[in-house]
Amino acid sequence: MQKDILYDVIIVGGGPAGLSVGSELSKEIKVLVIEKEIAGETDKSWFIPLDVAEKNDDIMKYTYGGVKRYLASTYSGADLSWEVKQFARYPFIKEKELLSYWIDIIKNNNSQIINNCFYQNHTVKNGTVTVSTSKGNFKSKLLIDASGHNSVVLKNYEMEQDYYWWTIYGCTAKYKERPDHIKIGDYMLWQTFEDTNIDKNASLREGRPVFEYMVLDEETYLFFMLYLNREKMPMDLAEEVFMHMLREEESTKFFHDVEIIEPRFGYYPSGDLPERRAKDNVDFIGDAGCWTTPCGWGMSFILTNYKDYADNIIQLVKENKLDEKSLNDIIKLDVHQRHQILFDKLITHFLSNGSAEDLDKFINFFNIIDPLICEKVFTLRVTHEEIEELLKNFLKYFKLGELIKIIPKEDYLTVIKEIKYLLADLIFEKIFPYHSEDESGYDYYDEVIDEIS
Repeated sequence: MQKDILYDVIIVGGGPAGLSVGSELSKEIKVLVIEKEIAGETDKSWFIPLDVAEKNDDIMKYTYGGVKRYLASTYSGADLSWEVKQFARYPFIKEKELLSYWIDIIKNNNSQIINNCFYQNHTVKNGTVTVSTSKGNFKSKLLIDASGHNSVVLKNYEMEQDYYWWTIYGCTAKYKERPDHIKIGDYMLWQTFEDTNIDKNASLREGRPVFEYMVLDEETYLFFMLYLNREKMPMDLAEEVFMHMLREEESTKFFHDVEIIEPRFGYYPSGDLPERRAKDNVDFIGDAGCWTTPCGWGMSFILTNYKDYADNIIQLVKENKLDEKSLNDIIKLDVHQRHQILFDKLITHFLSNGSAEDLDKFINFFNIIDPLICEKVFTLRVTHEEIEELLKNFLKYFKLGELIKIIPKEDYLTVIKEIKYLLADLIFEKIFPYHSEDESGYDYYDEVIDEIS
């Protein structure tokens, strides 16, 4: 490897964010990806909304099956089941094949990937980034950090990550005989057990774990356990709790003898509107850039944005406009995502802070209304009209005093922002009733927000 090459872009991290963006960039400019382990290896699995995959034939061919039925069950009595109205609305991803596909593109375009290469530090001088690694120094016009939730680059800039965190541990597994009541395409999205906490009414934020599983195909399950709170839970603790749930709980007796194939684990930020925090000649994507939703749909965010993001980066590289302002201006969220993300955040934090009794009441609430709204909230497909209707019913079902007790004080501002964006959308719809995402009317949106503020 020649270290005197000036790359257009150096990407730190060979996961889905780094490889997807790198594959697009490599089609027009020279890219180097450095990965501390082996690029393309993963301990995660993903499923995505169908429309995200349908926008890109390259992605669609690496999907299969999908969620056909949602389930929820708690030890304290909540129970919910509903059929997905369109089969494979949320298909599963062949993760290893997709990551390998992006690697092949990078290599075939004469860009490079270096494995077992640790980022150590970097400096920026006269528009050139010098990246120090365990395998020497490399130079580029732009450094893109795609190294994940525990980014050393972020730490070097002393940037704080003020998130709730999903701590997830699980596995893929083979079943010997699938019980009749468990169907291919089932997704148990919320199951709790009585013996995981001394306090029977503990919240997720107080350390209550949730067990989930998906039936992927004729012989494979994906099991996982999650925590959602302010701190990342130790992964060895998560593994211990997960194995107890899988092998010992009475209500999981159908799974006690499954054959574990591979572990699945990780930390996912549960943020707000994705943060743009680029510096001169340095940008952040993936978990390092909070490319996620409050309930952790990071892969959906990546697949929705990586091509447009790469196109913008290529243009900026060619124009030599890699200053902080130019980089921070490249991603624009559409109007509806703003209020969807904020509403998702409120519901996610409600789930984290509510007691077991509160969560049972929340789950059973979706037995009263169309549970499809639940899907839409967590996959950012809910309209502001549906939010209005949902809130009307929610405020009849929950007393205001209950909500004040559950929603943390730091989210009061989020409530105000949600109302602000909801009002702005209503005004915007009146002004531009037939707008589309690429119409110039969107330029007026921020002015509406400023007026309301």
